[in-house]
Amino acid sequence: MPIRWFFALNESSPSFWEYANLVQVAVYSAKTRTGLAPVCLYDGEENLLTGWLRAVGVPIVPCRTFLQELVPDLAPIPRGAYLRLEIPAVCAAQGWGDRFVLYTDCDVVFRRDPEPLLAGLRPRYFAAAPETDRTDFARFNSGAMWINVPAFAAERAALEATVRAHLQEAISPPYDQAALQRHFAGRVDPLPLELNWKPYWGACDDAAIVHFHGPKPAQKHHVLNRRVPEHVARLATPAYFAACAEWDELLIRALGEYPWPDDISRGPDVAEGFGDTAAEVVAGLAPLEPPRPEAGMPAVRWGLAPRTVLAVESRDGERLRLEGVAQAAVPEQAAIVRVDGVEVGRVAFARLHDPYAFAFDLPPGSGRREVEIAYARVFVPGSADTRELGVLYRALRVRRV
Repeated sequence: MPIRWFFALNESSPSFWEYANLVQVAVYSAKTRTGLAPVCLYDGEENLLTGWLRAVGVPIVPCRTFLQELVPDLAPIPRGAYLRLEIPAVCAAQGWGDRFVLYTDCDVVFRRDPEPLLAGLRPRYFAAAPETDRTDFARFNSGAMWINVPAFAAERAALEATVRAHLQEAISPPYDQAALQRHFAGRVDPLPLELNWKPYWGACDDAAIVHFHGPKPAQKHHVLNRRVPEHVARLATPAYFAACAEWDELLIRALGEYPWPDDISRGPDVAEGFGDTAAEVVAGLAPLEPPRPEAGMPAVRWGLAPRTVLAVESRDGERLRLEGVAQAAVPEQAAIVRVDGVEVGRVAFARLHDPYAFAFDLPPGSGRREVEIAYARVFVPGSADTRELGVLYRALRVRRV
């Protein structure tokens, strides 16, 4: 029976589409280099990535962390990080009787099959490798865990009690890792370094799992251009760049053999950009942000909640059209479009972070017209950015047609 390998995804993460490629490389390297049976624990809605995973043959198990019952507005990162604690419950619900399973974060590459290194390991609860200091197994990294499923399940109630007793610590970085270190102190078995090898440790021909702990492959250009903090730049060793080159090649091969699925629900054909507009911004549209090629993002502008307001001068008999390309950062986002207070259409963003195009003809009229786009939900990204955000625009214009 193949070893079941779990990884976890949370669609509400602002970095979801940056992690999509990490997932694709992890899955592709597992399928082509190992005998593992991958399983995706997923908190979110269907989107292009879930379609890709299904096409590749990866089971997707809908999952939510118990922490959301304690913290309803739980931030995106712990919403995904704590899914690994649900593995025993998922196995029971699915009828899987595995005694041991493997969990890894999404930012890994399988160099070879880990089964020979795992075969003799029988941890009391789970085995894990060190975080940064290769000799410090007490300060382990939860990015790769060899889990004793029944033993971990039996400890679930006590683990939840620990999290409740230290809730502020549990929902702060490093999230689940701090909770696991506290609760299982002195009871974690060592995992071979080759099963959670960090590129900043140097080259290792025997590594079975390389974990991009620290800078991710998409950050290599920022590193080269000295646009990362010094503590991140120090981790970008020659072995890191060599691992990035391998990762790039794997991504090209993965998408060559398993292309992105066709998407037929992106709306009308609208060009990205903010030019060719007859409108002026009255309120609720943030300044232009430059492109981020490493994340596949063009120049963008945030629509600020609760509404974005544009104004345009219209002449009798003139046809005007509102066009936009936008993506949502919160679930169940919607936008209501009104012209001079009269609703002309709605946009439902069914999938997070996935661009959706829309176009609405403005009703006939003359003089100064006000175009309002009201947002159903508000997103506040964090303490560093206190703006109340609606949607992220790749295009927004009122065009004469």
